[in-house]
Amino acid sequence: MKISTRLIVVLACAGLQTFAWSQQEAETLDEVVLTDSRFALKKENSGKQIITISRETLSRNQGNSLASVINQQSGITINGSQSVAGQPLGTFIRGGNNRQVLVLIDGVALSDPSTIANEFDLRLLDINSIESIEIIKGAASTLYGNSAATAVINITTRKADREAISAQLTAVAGTNEAQSQRNFSWNDFQNHVQLSGTLNKLTYMASFGNQFTDGLSAVEDPMTNEKDRFSRYNSQFKLGYRFSEAFSLTLYGLQDFFKSAYDNSFPIADAPFDSRSEQYRGGLSGGL
Repeated sequence: MKISTRLIVVLACAGLQTFAWSQQEAETLDEVVLTDSRFALKKENSGKQIITISRETLSRNQGNSLASVINQQSGITINGSQSVAGQPLGTFIRGGNNRQVLVLIDGVALSDPSTIANEFDLRLLDINSIESIEIIKGAASTLYGNSAATAVINITTRKADREAISAQLTAVAGTNEAQSQRNFSWNDFQNHVQLSGTLNKLTYMASFGNQFTDGLSAVEDPMTNEKDRFSRYNSQFKLGYRFSEAFSLTLYGLQDFFKSAYDNSFPIADAPFDSRSEQYRGGLSGGL
């Protein structure tokens, strides 16, 4: 009887040591995809083809547009992304066009009713305000409707830093000249500033970005020597409060604006045309 009692005590102590050791051991979780099934799912358990663009990849593409970064991915073609800054874009994935590609920003489907295809204009966004991008290629319409017949582009914006106060400043400058030009003048400027932090249960973030590009024309005409300028402004704020470990609320607002010069497409000729687009987004979202 005494031997069995001691044995139980020894096993109990060993169990406590094992439990204490497991509490201290760090664990790395597998990558989780949120878009192709609308709930958390391990990537290897998903039957769909998914492309993930991380914050690190976006940071290495400073100076490039969002369309140019997405155009680098396999099986995706965005016409106009390698042309003069601000030129109209055409997204082609798996044989489909713009109207068959759905764009989500923080889980909300966006579109532009002023366009014929009702698609969202990627020229509005700044890559410095984006945390990550997930792209699902294939017939995702069973989950997201007929506007997602060929692909879903899910964009997640950046969140507040965990420090009490954090500031980030990004500045990019370039020449934006043709190969035949050797003036080496600065014609492309991009700037982004972000202030964010966490104060106990309160989180905050405010950012502003702008881009101005000059120097090239989509259609060259020695007689006019007209340049197609592009300018964009982005601003956003987020204010959140965590009520408990299981619930939080975030109030957010964003403004995106761009102005772009373009030329006549039929017949192809240099022309002083301008297009403008401005979009406001705001709301109150809850989360874990």
